[in-house]
Amino acid sequence: MMRHRLLALSALPLLALAACNPGPPPAPPLPPLSKAAPLDTADASFVQTLNEADLVDIALGNLAATHAGRNDVRALAATVVKDHTDDRTALGKLVSPHDITLTASPMREDQEMIDRLGKLYGTRFDSAFLTHIKSGHVSLDRSLVQEIATTKDDDLKSLAGSAQKMIAGHVATAEAIAPTRRTVRHRHR
Repeated sequence: MMRHRLLALSALPLLALAACNPGPPPAPPLPPLSKAAPLDTADASFVQTLNEADLVDIALGNLAATHAGRNDVRALAATVVKDHTDDRTALGKLVSPHDITLTASPMREDQEMIDRLGKLYGTRFDSAFLTHIKSGHVSLDRSLVQEIATTKDDDLKSLAGSAQKMIAGHVATAEAIAPTRRTVRHRHR
């Protein structure tokens, strides 16, 4: 019995040490997430083109709130501002892992055009705004078609497709509300 007691007493310090063990050591920290591969030159150029179009249309749409003469032009402009703001937000999220920062203001030439339209009011502004929506989106649509056909980035392709549908909707609305010009024919006597 003395032997069992001695064995039990000698095991007590080992049990006490075992109880103090906090468990296995903590896992090493995870390596930082790798950044996405940089976009190729064509994709990066497209991103800047789309961002510029968004900035211009947001600025012109905001002008329409105080410069447009017609309610339907103001309504289209409000839609344009919302759609392009949403597009720009999605574009920013898509390119941020690629270390691309979107510019926050339009290029000088576009800002000059915005400033020129900012001096127009009523019918003259309405006409200039609708003309911009109808004809200014032609080159953007070509860029969207090109990007959809050539990019290898599925997210960028999807965004370009969504932007293409958005632009088509804006153009269709602008064409529907734009005043039609009547052709006057003169009779020769």
